[in-house]
Amino acid sequence: MYRATSRGVARILGGVATFAIATSGSAALAQAEEVHDAIIVIGVTKQATDLQDTPVTITAFSGDQLETQGIRQVGEIAKFTPGFTVRSGSSNPAAMSLGMRGQVQNDIIASLEPSVGTYIDDVYVARSYGLNVDMLDVADVQVLKGPQGTLFGRNTSAGALVIRTGSPVFDEISGSVKATYGRFNEWNTTGVLNLGLSDTVAIRGAVSYGERDSFARDINTGRKYQGTETLNARVKLAWKPAEALTVTLSGEWYDGKMEGPARQGQALFLNPFLFGPSPEAQAGVAFLQADADANLAAFAGKPDSVAITPPAAHPGAPEKGLFNDIKTQTYMAKFELETDFGQLMWITGHRRVKGDNIVDLDGFAIPLHITAGTQDLKQFSTELQLTGAALDDRLAYAAGITYMAENGTDQSRTNNFGGAVWSRFLGDIDNDSIGAYAQASYDVTDALRVTGGLRYSIDDKAITVFNGAVMGYDGPLVACSPASVPVSTGCERSRKDSWNNLSYTIGLDYKISEDVMVYAKQSRGYRAGAQQLRSLTLNDTAPAAPEIVNEQEIGLKTSLWNNKVRFNIAGFHNKVKDAQRSVILAVGGTSQTVLENADAENWGVEADLNIRVAPGLDLFASGSLIDMNYTKYDGFGVIGGVLVPDDKRDARFVSIAKEQFVVGANYTGYVGFGTVKLNASYAWQGDIDQDYNTLERYTRPLSEVGGGGFTQAQAEALLKATTVKAHGIANARLALAFGPDENYEIAVWGRNILDTRRPLMSLYVGGLNYVGSAWNDPATYGLTVSAKF
Repeated sequence: MYRATSRGVARILGGVATFAIATSGSAALAQAEEVHDAIIVIGVTKQATDLQDTPVTITAFSGDQLETQGIRQVGEIAKFTPGFTVRSGSSNPAAMSLGMRGQVQNDIIASLEPSVGTYIDDVYVARSYGLNVDMLDVADVQVLKGPQGTLFGRNTSAGALVIRTGSPVFDEISGSVKATYGRFNEWNTTGVLNLGLSDTVAIRGAVSYGERDSFARDINTGRKYQGTETLNARVKLAWKPAEALTVTLSGEWYDGKMEGPARQGQALFLNPFLFGPSPEAQAGVAFLQADADANLAAFAGKPDSVAITPPAAHPGAPEKGLFNDIKTQTYMAKFELETDFGQLMWITGHRRVKGDNIVDLDGFAIPLHITAGTQDLKQFSTELQLTGAALDDRLAYAAGITYMAENGTDQSRTNNFGGAVWSRFLGDIDNDSIGAYAQASYDVTDALRVTGGLRYSIDDKAITVFNGAVMGYDGPLVACSPASVPVSTGCERSRKDSWNNLSYTIGLDYKISEDVMVYAKQSRGYRAGAQQLRSLTLNDTAPAAPEIVNEQEIGLKTSLWNNKVRFNIAGFHNKVKDAQRSVILAVGGTSQTVLENADAENWGVEADLNIRVAPGLDLFASGSLIDMNYTKYDGFGVIGGVLVPDDKRDARFVSIAKEQFVVGANYTGYVGFGTVKLNASYAWQGDIDQDYNTLERYTRPLSEVGGGGFTQAQAEALLKATTVKAHGIANARLALAFGPDENYEIAVWGRNILDTRRPLMSLYVGGLNYVGSAWNDPATYGLTVSAKF
């Protein structure tokens, strides 16, 4: 029969050293008797299954493979997952926007919803603040592509990122210690301890502390930025009060600090009449432009050179200058009950994020654009699910209900040109979400299986904004935006919205032989509507409509010559209705975020090839291509400081790589006193646009909607500055494992060993007409020693 049989589980436990086996990703294959790492993936009914028997595009990594590949942070997963892109937050490097199959939420503020849902130990993470951090004691990571709403919680219209951490093991005392030292005085110590106190009680704890010196230097003051300090800890308790019942409780705490982030200016074209037509004003603009041009000349070819505006240039700004602090607390309770009709699971989670930072967004030493952000967000989620089998195991099913409540504040304050008044964007959110889902697969024959699922979602959202102008960094309100709102009200505006949706999936898969499977599926995904938080001009804070995607996918999965060659390929097509976009527009002299909706159509293909060349030597390659087009885009533009409609069907897609590939090799060999492990990989991605404007839009006259009013040369400079050029990142690691059971290891490693430098994020702000960028880390290398017991 076609299901996750014991044979299938045994094959993956003993058969595949998977780096990313599915229709997207790359893997190191190994014969059954030689494999030490394995991944059991989430199947089409949330039950453990073999990757190759799952008719879903999945890229999977074990915890050991993450370390071998040099993947430390959540955001780095995308580099080695074709079809998946990550852009760091424009105002917060600990946050990120996730893009997949042409779908992306290009902003990170709390009133917007992600296209890719993130789950840590089965708990949905609603906000990406505090998500792009180092991974601690991770068992495996799975990236599921395409709509996943009929099995997972809210907002998985593009896919799901599933992270599972190490679980307590009964009747076993074990653990590990690890110490790392690298370039820029980077060091980290990690300890994991599993106390299996009996066959019914086990505790697992993990803690990590690390620091890295700053490496970006201010060309004017010599001060350095980008240094980090992180502390992460987790405790899990597993208890079996009865043979059929397992209770797991966990708590995780993260505290991260950065001296920075430090942006580097890439382009600036100040409006000659920014301060008025008087000779004195013109002289002032010319002085600022000349200073910025001098910065640009000093930056040329030096990604780690920055020019930071002194805090004193912005009245009221904290004297300590740039910083980024983020703290998270996550608590989880899971109850698993084995019954005659399946497994009943109840998962409850609570997560709190507190963030505080200041960023010099423009990256020039002139007092152009500084922003400060604070977040205090809480979420509670609970899910009751049932998984099992019936009809002589020919029918496998999953069903559940979910609820999530979220509330808190997201605030930013912005100052331009060192003025006495700051713009304040302050929003309180209060969201509730309810979902009910069911999905089942049925073995029509031993070779043919049909899968179908439904999900009904209800999202209720309330937002209250207090947007206006304050005196100084955190002073009293002096005006509201819009001006029609009296200051006496605290600039308060509120609204409530509700959306509901029925999502579905239906698919067929067929086993041509034991090692060859074809499949096809149609899915409908849903992303909740988004409310305006940083708009000063839309009096009713009109929300963006929900995003609906209809996607078709066909695929082939093969495992040939006794698992020595594995080739997978999938093609997809989707149409996205009301894709949500967040753009920054200068309206009435103030830069603000405005939400828009667009229709898009995307075509793509993803493939991977994995070959065992010889015992211990594996080669892998994978790649993806995406063709993206807007079919409708009713956005906004600005003429004379006034917001007007703008047809943006010609706009560039932001934060999506059209081409990606990964190539690499793994080698494992015994050398008489231990085992040598060598990994080398090269991850390449094509150009990624960071701004929706095109060359034609940049050069279009200001008198026309969407026009930037730039010269051809200026427009070309802006286009270059807002495009992350195609590039590849090479990582390598050489390790020697020795001792009893090879429980000691010494490894030398290098990340970005070719020292390829590109911006992780580039932000263009019209009106102020600058581009500021955050660059990726330079080449880093070091030594890691570890011991397991």
